[in-house]
Amino acid sequence: MKVLTSKKAMIALFSVSTMVLAGTIKDINSRSISKKHHILEMSPAERNLASDGDSPQQIAIMKVMMSEANKINGEWEITRIVGSDEVVKFDKLNNIEDKNKSSKIVMRLINISKVELNNDPELVYDISLLSSFGTIAIFKKIGNGFEILEAKKVKVKEENVIVEGESHLVLERALNQAKSSKVLTGPDVSGEMILTKTSIEGLSVSITNTNGEVQNIEIASAQLLDGGSFKADVGDEEVSGVVFNNGKDGYRLSFVTGPLAGAMLNFVTQDELQRIEAKDNENNDENYFVSEEQAVKAQTEALEERREVASRPPEEMEPVRVLSADEIKETAETQGYSF
Repeated sequence: MKVLTSKKAMIALFSVSTMVLAGTIKDINSRSISKKHHILEMSPAERNLASDGDSPQQIAIMKVMMSEANKINGEWEITRIVGSDEVVKFDKLNNIEDKNKSSKIVMRLINISKVELNNDPELVYDISLLSSFGTIAIFKKIGNGFEILEAKKVKVKEENVIVEGESHLVLERALNQAKSSKVLTGPDVSGEMILTKTSIEGLSVSITNTNGEVQNIEIASAQLLDGGSFKADVGDEEVSGVVFNNGKDGYRLSFVTGPLAGAMLNFVTQDELQRIEAKDNENNDENYFVSEEQAVKAQTEALEERREVASRPPEEMEPVRVLSADEIKETAETQGYSF
């Protein structure tokens, strides 16, 4: 059985304390619970605490509805861990050795009163307490006891907010370095998404690489975590990445894992896309006329040079030296072909 104390959750970084648990389960039940919540059920422990004699132990499961997922979903810092053997494994607030240690987990509400840690379906815990000031107590039955975790929610700084309200965006360009160093624009890219203060909604992207390969990805919804990071399941594969501001009206989405790992996508508003396209068309027109002017000038200079050479007396003309096959090969290898 996989538990949070596995290396996957990084709890193994903490040294095990010899402090003996004294009524932790009772402590959780004795804490005040918000009036918005009520006890869903009592989960009996198969093993009693010595301090309570022969009376069976129970842990309250607080009723937290899916509509309250925004209170759960996000990053949390663990403050206390009590193993199923009733021994405190980690106590950041009371153990001097643990004060400077830190372990953060990503928590997601997946059902009424049930949370999943680090997107791992084997790390599912019940909620025993959710306070109004951002602390939580969760537990998981292991063997004859309960593993109990206490944590506080990591606050997202306001300056990290990517967008206020809701913004409808379209894909303007992409760079998929795993396939090519060419920046893909125009008909080679298409996509859209809705970016909110807390999530990415309706992401749909299609890019055509320089080799003709078409790559697509669709994400119905992904919660934005601290710093604009996100994770989502696409089929049987986990996709992660980060989104951040890219100028006043632009946003860059970079994939870290998944089928587009390493790709960078630039999204803009529809108005900004029209402005960029209009500017590109204007630049193309200017470049066309400049190219025409330069071509005429080059032709004129070449014609004058030929006239000047033709007017020279024969004795001033340099003889033409014919290169050997070896010299031609050496020139091609060192300087390339010149047309």
